[in-house]
Amino acid sequence: MSRKRVFRRDAVGAALGIAGLVLAGCGGPDGADDAASQPAGDQPAGKRATVTLTDFRIELSQKTFTPGTYTFVVTNDGKAPHALDIEGPGFDENSTETLDAGESANLTATLGAETYDFYCPVSNHREIGMETKVAVGGKEAPTTDGGTNGY
Repeated sequence: MSRKRVFRRDAVGAALGIAGLVLAGCGGPDGADDAASQPAGDQPAGKRATVTLTDFRIELSQKTFTPGTYTFVVTNDGKAPHALDIEGPGFDENSTETLDAGESANLTATLGAETYDFYCPVSNHREIGMETKVAVGGKEAPTTDGGTNGY
């Protein structure tokens, strides 16, 4: 075999090897790269909504929700530590870790056509009004007992 053919065969083999490495780094059909399994800051799963926690209020980026999977991008813009907990049908425990001032976290939840309670579980924050009811899919949300709900 001539040197020219050997060089060409080696060059093609190297190019295919590099292409294989690039494709392997992109993930595969095994589901390991699904958005739901990615850490905060990566591409969120489903629909996206932002939640801003302040002292002592919860603000949502939208007022209406349709059933489906949402990634809530939660940011603590307050001075006190806060967290977000979602309580409602189908949830045992769905909350972020406690966030210090300036910290953020993603919380992914699948919401049905129900009413959910979004609140801060830290200390007595819920009792002093850091909560809001969210009606999904046209259900009417009951009013909260007190405090501001971010709307």
